[in-house]
Amino acid sequence: MKDDSLAEITSHADFIAQSRSMLAEAGLTRKSLDGTVYWTGGEGERTLALIHGVNDHAGTWSLAAPALMRTHRLIIPDLPGHGESEPKTGALDMQHLVDRLAAVLDAEHVDRVTLAGNSMGAWISILYTLAHPERVAELFLESGGGLAIPLGVSLVASTRDEAVPILQAVHGPNAQFPDWAIDALIMRSSDSPMLRLLAGGMAPYFIDDRLAGIRVPTTVIWGANDGVVTRAYIEQLHAGIAGARLCIIDDAAHIPHAQQPERFIACLQATS
Repeated sequence: MKDDSLAEITSHADFIAQSRSMLAEAGLTRKSLDGTVYWTGGEGERTLALIHGVNDHAGTWSLAAPALMRTHRLIIPDLPGHGESEPKTGALDMQHLVDRLAAVLDAEHVDRVTLAGNSMGAWISILYTLAHPERVAELFLESGGGLAIPLGVSLVASTRDEAVPILQAVHGPNAQFPDWAIDALIMRSSDSPMLRLLAGGMAPYFIDDRLAGIRVPTTVIWGANDGVVTRAYIEQLHAGIAGARLCIIDDAAHIPHAQQPERFIACLQATS
């Protein structure tokens, strides 16, 4: 989990603050729209929106963003209930997350967007694409996509013995974790965006029977060591989208964009 590009971290709060400061250092600008925080900046005519997963935030893209913003205009939101975005309490509804993504893109006058989503962010990207197919130029689904298939591990831990296998599923079987990372996962067992989404009801938004409706060029990205999203899951997602390309990244797990950013970027550029 530790990356040499990050300063020495002593708490989960430090880790979040450092990754978000890296977005600013790369030249991205923090903005807010009716309680939704997002970052934007970069060069190029094409707009690329990077959508994080559940319990995550915009800073997860900090290692990939500097290279990507040399060729794209980037938009990186904190989804509602995540990072700095409202609401801070109460149940979360998946449709609200999709609607806030749409509102940010509208506010930034984006007519056509390429979407790259990690885990739940891939699911949000699919739901947006199904609702606004004419506005999506290309779709990159990394480590997820909203299928009603059980995950490889539970994402809730109440003890250290439960937390370590979850972290290994996310970061790889040989990853080592500081105490603060384990403690942070345990703390989320009673209050997290994921639990708030479950309270809001996620099942109505599964897209297993809607994959054929995805008509935009699509690439499915998967880390070969992913213990959260199984190979069976990713193969079903890939097979269900006509013409989809599959890009497997070795030595990466559930968040390839942070674990192997150069290879992740290569997957994005292969069709550009």
